[in-house]
Amino acid sequence: MKLKQRVVLLAILLVIFIFTKVFLIDNLDTSAANREDQRAFHRMMTSLRIELDPRLDHTLQSPWEIAAQWVVPREVYPEETPELGAVMHAMATKKIIKADVGYKGTQLKALLVLEGGQKVVFKPKRYPREYVIGGEPYAGYD
Repeated sequence: MKLKQRVVLLAILLVIFIFTKVFLIDNLDTSAANREDQRAFHRMMTSLRIELDPRLDHTLQSPWEIAAQWVVPREVYPEETPELGAVMHAMATKKIIKADVGYKGTQLKALLVLEGGQKVVFKPKRYPREYVIGGEPYAGYD
């Protein structure tokens, strides 16, 4: 391409970019209801934030003992769990002593034994939560 053609093409792309920015991106809904929804969303996200703090209030218990007390028939952990960050920090920082392949079911998973003897299961996420797999019972990656 000649220089003149390049300059014309660049000018056309610049005009398209400016029109897109002005007419599509900057025309966001700024109504009071939308602003209130955004504030409510930010409050909810702030309340759900997990602090990855390695300190525990229960000095006589390990993170694993605390997490074992959470499990009940209807949930794995309670909604208000301040120690969750400490448990996740322990899972992320403890050394892996042993690794093995998960042994039950058809899903891919890894069984890890951490320093201190705690067993954890790692299952890679293949699909988003809301994705529905159609077809046979064993369709999909797993």
